[in-house]
Amino acid sequence: MNTATADGIVVLGMYPFPHVRPATEQLWSAVRGHLGFGPAAITDGDLHGLWTRPDLLLGQTCGWPLVTALPDVTVVGAFELTIGEAEGTGYHSVLIGSRQADLHALAAEGPVAANAPDSLSGWISLCSALGDVPTNVTWTGAHVASLRAVANGSCSLASIDSLTFELVLEAEPELAAAVHRVGEGPLVPTLPLIVGSNFAERLGDLRAAIAAAVADPKLADALRTLRVRAFRPLERADYLPLLSLAHPSLR
Repeated sequence: MNTATADGIVVLGMYPFPHVRPATEQLWSAVRGHLGFGPAAITDGDLHGLWTRPDLLLGQTCGWPLVTALPDVTVVGAFELTIGEAEGTGYHSVLIGSRQADLHALAAEGPVAANAPDSLSGWISLCSALGDVPTNVTWTGAHVASLRAVANGSCSLASIDSLTFELVLEAEPELAAAVHRVGEGPLVPTLPLIVGSNFAERLGDLRAAIAAAVADPKLADALRTLRVRAFRPLERADYLPLLSLAHPSLR
């Protein structure tokens, strides 16, 4: 086992905004300090491939891939967020339209924009809010791309991760101002933090290190940037109800 593998990899790239990257790095540095080991740098790359690596020391994924495609990872917990759409360790996605109108009218105009078929906030939540699966869909590849598609009128409706929407409000207020909030998605757990099989036995240490970092006053500015209020240990079982949330054709 080489040094890099022994230290594992850390994957915290679910909100890849340049203005929040330093805060993400500060958070990991604080967690690493409390943990006593781990890589100095966060690993970037294809998230789906990185999530499946057994040497994943700490990662953040989406709730839908967790319950449908990542059977070998262990859930560490999740963050409570300070955004208005958050309730404890749950949150609602933001439904946006090209104009102020009923969700079903917007969906009928189409196409709707969605970042990916395995996105909880971008696709599963949208279908849940509509009670149906839209057939006229533009797959955009990213929440911000979905925002742009609705803003420029090429798509009529989208469901956006609410923390992403908050960060866009901060980074590109003119983009957020070009769309209309027309509803919200169902309450779902915030993004799970996970650990791969090589480090699953360090679950207790990871939870303690994250909790200590989030409680550290020196990290207050970084946590404010990340909209993190607290860390809560969670289990895979806390995410399994998502399977019944999805439209039957998507399970």
